[in-house]
Amino acid sequence: MARPYTGTKDGVARGARPGTKRCQALMALRCQMRSLGTYANRPVRGGSSLSVHATGRACDLGGSQDKVKAAIDFLYAFRDELGVECINDYRNVWIPGEYGASYRCNRDNGGLLAGWRVYDKPTIGAGGNWVHYEICPDMADDPDAVTKAFTDILNRIVAALEGNK
Repeated sequence: MARPYTGTKDGVARGARPGTKRCQALMALRCQMRSLGTYANRPVRGGSSLSVHATGRACDLGGSQDKVKAAIDFLYAFRDELGVECINDYRNVWIPGEYGASYRCNRDNGGLLAGWRVYDKPTIGAGGNWVHYEICPDMADDPDAVTKAFTDILNRIVAALEGNK
């Protein structure tokens, strides 16, 4: 269900926050993708407003289109547990379209494709083989909570797979 979107309200950080680093490492390992970075004190690409990367809560993962899709699948399926506030699909690998799509937690009212907006003009930047995601401040500041969330999620996945044998 809808949660508040933080954006850049928490201000500029001095670097990637500890939970952000942990989430990025676990996502890269889980999805077999490379980290394209987390912290960068800069404006959004092609604009003048501050990027969420400057808050230390945004991450970029790169890989093939299949891996980008798998990462988005995972982030979206477990968005509440992981505190995911935003997911950008620059190449429309998850939702068909021409100009990308973006998930925001404050638009998520349940139901099919809840929280997603498919763009009809260039809005989130040029397409690329990466996924951008943002986590909430509480998760960004708590690497142990991130580890617990991943452990709980993976234990549920294993239990479901074992139940199908």
